[in-house]
Amino acid sequence: MITSKNIRDVVEETLNNDDLYIVEVTVDLNNRIKVILDSDKTVSITDCISVNRAIEQHFDRDEEDFSLEVTSAGLGQPLVLLRQYNKLIGKKLEITVDNGLKLSGELKRVNGEYVELLEEAKKRKAETNEPLLHKLTLGNIKQAKAIITI
Repeated sequence: MITSKNIRDVVEETLNNDDLYIVEVTVDLNNRIKVILDSDKTVSITDCISVNRAIEQHFDRDEEDFSLEVTSAGLGQPLVLLRQYNKLIGKKLEITVDNGLKLSGELKRVNGEYVELLEEAKKRKAETNEPLLHKLTLGNIKQAKAIITI
């Protein structure tokens, strides 16, 4: 049986670039494998192809058939790892915290324990026009997404 740990091990061997990392690996009961990659810079199609080939070469379809999708983390997808926040410093985020409150503002800082989000006063019903700096641990964040402006 192919497990997400088996896939993760193969992918980690393949990622010889320190910028690339695994966001998520899933294997369902029908052996549909999905690998989501991200990078501190960019994930290229070549990166996805090399990971796909490594997985294809490691597992024998004659023994156990599977379908495989290797993709990069998209802009509209929620952030999963603290590392993903780093490349979004200075960008706008929408964060839902564990109590359901939605915050939107500029990501100011990321450290090993928390992120800092500067929320503009006009985005919240505030008595002052002063922006509010939120320090949020990853455990307090239910979901975070980049706000895409065109």
